[in-house]
Amino acid sequence: MEICNLNKKNKCVFAIKVAERASRYIVDSEKLSLINNAIEIALTFVQTEKGNGEVLYNFLDNENNGFTIFQEMEIEEKIKAAWDCIIDAIAYITKEMYLGNGEKYFPEPIEIVDDTVFAHMINTLKSCSPEESEFLENLYKDCLNNQKSILRRKPQYAPPTL
Repeated sequence: MEICNLNKKNKCVFAIKVAERASRYIVDSEKLSLINNAIEIALTFVQTEKGNGEVLYNFLDNENNGFTIFQEMEIEEKIKAAWDCIIDAIAYITKEMYLGNGEKYFPEPIEIVDDTVFAHMINTLKSCSPEESEFLENLYKDCLNNQKSILRRKPQYAPPTL
């Protein structure tokens, strides 16, 4: 997969769909609700090119219920990897929001985010289950071909059957 072949919007769509897919491995309904809220904000940004990076960043770095805290507290490797995917995706879109608003300064963790985050996102999702390779290939093709149908949102609440 050559993520660099995707335009900015399709990179964001790819990231959102990876986060959405990774959320299948999270079983806590309160955490899923937070993930879904972050994904909705990210989708709104993709559709309108408007959004507040600070709002999305707060999902990552919040001392009470931030995604990075959840990931650090997780002991199961598969779920930790799913959190990695979600964090990478939300961080990427957060940076795009900041850039879209013309902001020059970002929170330090966001400053280092670039397209290399996709390799990590892809590898960690694949580590969750072998079935994810096919999902990622199909998603990449859809993004490359500008498939508008991939923006339709189907929240994932149940873990995959393995």
